[in-house]
Amino acid sequence: MSQISDSISSEIFLRKPYLQNYFRQTEENSPYQLMESKKGGEYYVSLKGNPLASQFSPRTQGERLVETLQIKPTDVVFLIGLGNPHLISQISEKIPDNQIFIMVGEDYRITSVLWDKFLKHSLMVPGRHLFSGEEFYPLLFNYIESLPIDRVSGLKIVKNPGDTNRNPVFKEIEEKIHTVFSAKMSDLLTKFEFEKIWIKNSIWNLTQISKVPPKKYTIKSLENQFMGLSAVLVSAGPSLRKNLPWLIENRNKLFILSCDTSLKVLIKADIIADGVVTLDAQTNSFFHFMGENLETIPLFADLVSSPTLLREPIFQSVIHSVTAKYQVDAEGSLVREVTAGGELAPEVLGDVGDIQSGGSVATTAFDMLRFMGFSEIYFLGQDLAYSGREIHSTGTHHNEKWLTLVSRKNSLERINEVIIRKRETRMVPSTSGYTVLTDYVLDLYRHWFEESAKSVSNLKLYNINQDGAKIVGIQEISTIEGTKLLQGKKEHGFPWRILPPWKDVFFKVNSELNDATEDLVIKQKSQVLLKRIHFQLENLTNELSQFSKGESFLDSEIWNQTKTEPYLRRMVRKTEIYLSRHKNLAFEKQNELLIESLKKEIRYLKRSLYPIMDEFPRNG
Repeated sequence: MSQISDSISSEIFLRKPYLQNYFRQTEENSPYQLMESKKGGEYYVSLKGNPLASQFSPRTQGERLVETLQIKPTDVVFLIGLGNPHLISQISEKIPDNQIFIMVGEDYRITSVLWDKFLKHSLMVPGRHLFSGEEFYPLLFNYIESLPIDRVSGLKIVKNPGDTNRNPVFKEIEEKIHTVFSAKMSDLLTKFEFEKIWIKNSIWNLTQISKVPPKKYTIKSLENQFMGLSAVLVSAGPSLRKNLPWLIENRNKLFILSCDTSLKVLIKADIIADGVVTLDAQTNSFFHFMGENLETIPLFADLVSSPTLLREPIFQSVIHSVTAKYQVDAEGSLVREVTAGGELAPEVLGDVGDIQSGGSVATTAFDMLRFMGFSEIYFLGQDLAYSGREIHSTGTHHNEKWLTLVSRKNSLERINEVIIRKRETRMVPSTSGYTVLTDYVLDLYRHWFEESAKSVSNLKLYNINQDGAKIVGIQEISTIEGTKLLQGKKEHGFPWRILPPWKDVFFKVNSELNDATEDLVIKQKSQVLLKRIHFQLENLTNELSQFSKGESFLDSEIWNQTKTEPYLRRMVRKTEIYLSRHKNLAFEKQNELLIESLKKEIRYLKRSLYPIMDEFPRNG
């Protein structure tokens, strides 16, 4: 069945071109056959003569699996295993057109067997997709990654026992589906909580970027500047302290990039990092730096980082980046999604440099090292687990704070244990070959590193850790093995110290020699951005006060203006998603929810920004 010429199939291939790939290979002796059941008029699939569904009444078997499902219109429905073809039509009939229904099989050859009687009629419907066979699984997860999670309320998975009980690959696929959706849902909830803070911080940082010290740079200026060099990413996992002697021994062969939480640990060991990364939009990150001499260290800071930290002249310089996610949508196009507030950056800084992140400082730091062009990266303290039932290495700010709580009845071990027991924990494979305790969030980060490792095959990645969680795709080595790998390398001589973010302190370059013209241009651009945002907020405030309640707000010019300005629309994202899931609300109620949400966010921005906007009244 390599050639499909009927009109229905041709139309399907026009809408969903990837499906043609199932018919580009011919199979003379397919192990799959579509068999009629003993009841007659019903069908099941056999694999090498073994039935994959009931031989008597597969339709009844399918009905029993489907009838108990409580499927919401916003659920994504999966069918795992195609051995009972009646499940395809039964699920399709149970859900409306355009609802997403994904069919997952184990072999591309089953497609031709099921095409005419079952698949093509279902696949004609928008939202129905088929991924069958190992070569199609990457496409499956690309598709899942591209789904707009804000329109999804949950998952419903139907499993055909004849397939899932026989082939363990289906269990792996199901677990990965849950992991991907959990990560996307966690990402969405994070956006709900922090997007307005990110926007406020981005505006603050962009409009104050010309204030020095510290002088600001972009990570774009460091792109591929470190090719051929080795780096170490230092995190604050419990295993860090035991591996510090290795770092001291090999310090002159490595660029040291520290996560904010691990910086104090390094300083206590007399190790001066070459850079430190922060991602926190709240002022809590300040505690990781308090009381330390950081005048030779550049701060790598996402644009959403706390302005309170960035305006303090405690660092040698600040290197800005923007977090952006790249993924392939359902049509196969590459889509860039930038963190809220990041879309404003080009107006002041041009191309800042996109960094991909899995939500933690360590994931961001890893992609920064990749972006800067390092040829090999060592991981230190990257436990992603509660090694020894500890949360952090000793020497971190958290550890210092907990030491003040220690008493005869409250040991440090007890403090760690109380915190761990409040979290959603699980056991995962460890680097030692056993298992280790981790939690839901740390496991999401582990999944991110594993997926990232697959996409950077040109990078050598080594995890110096005998206690933490196993990260598939990153080679586990001991400190002895790490030293052997570095033995043949020359001492680097700190070549980055001639680059602008470092050179002022190491080479005593007079700050007056900096490009004053460029600084002036940036200052002017930041002032233009500030005035534009001021005008938009004032204009929207006036228009909202005059809006007629008799018309639909979603059809109004005010809403059209809001949609065209991403930083404004993101601030009412939560309300917009709520309305999309409750479409039966009267337009008066829709108006009330959207208008009040927009007013609230405008007031928040005004009150947050009035110290840099003299024109804003202090009462908001």
